[in-house]
Amino acid sequence: MTAMHGEEHPLTGSLMEDHEVILRALERLEERMREWRASGRVDPEPLRRFVSFARTFIDRCHHGKEERCLFPCLERRGIPREGGPIGVMLYEHQVGRELVARLEGLLRALESGDSGAAAGVLATCEEYVNLLRDHIRKENLVLFPMGESVARVGDASEVGRCYENVEEVEVGHGVHERFRKMADEI
Repeated sequence: MTAMHGEEHPLTGSLMEDHEVILRALERLEERMREWRASGRVDPEPLRRFVSFARTFIDRCHHGKEERCLFPCLERRGIPREGGPIGVMLYEHQVGRELVARLEGLLRALESGDSGAAAGVLATCEEYVNLLRDHIRKENLVLFPMGESVARVGDASEVGRCYENVEEVEVGHGVHERFRKMADEI
């Protein structure tokens, strides 16, 4: 965690750092999309890497930390799940999972020679990029500041331990760091 995020945002700083990594990966994906449009062909290898990044870093690790650690803490502090920003974030996490599943299917179709899959790949990638950029903006500008404002003494250390558990136990030792580096290799 950078000093700036950690000191200013003790509860959400590491998640904001994840957002920076995710935004870098989205920029790389957009570069690939421009290349694919220019060449008229989708290269399956960077798409495979991005799908792996989305499944592991974005969903299992980042969304896992939000869903298992941050959101329950915020609910305990009075931020509602239903009819509130947490419910919106959870819905968008599910939409993202569905888009990644669609990308996986399109990748299989592409690899089996389906020439029509390329258009679907580009459209789905664009939809996913737009979803995540908007989602990150809402978290960084609305939900995270709201969470920091209601946090109590001890919440940051409790949630931080939970984040570490998700990264080390649920996702696996070293996986988070490996995928942070992968963001630039898509």
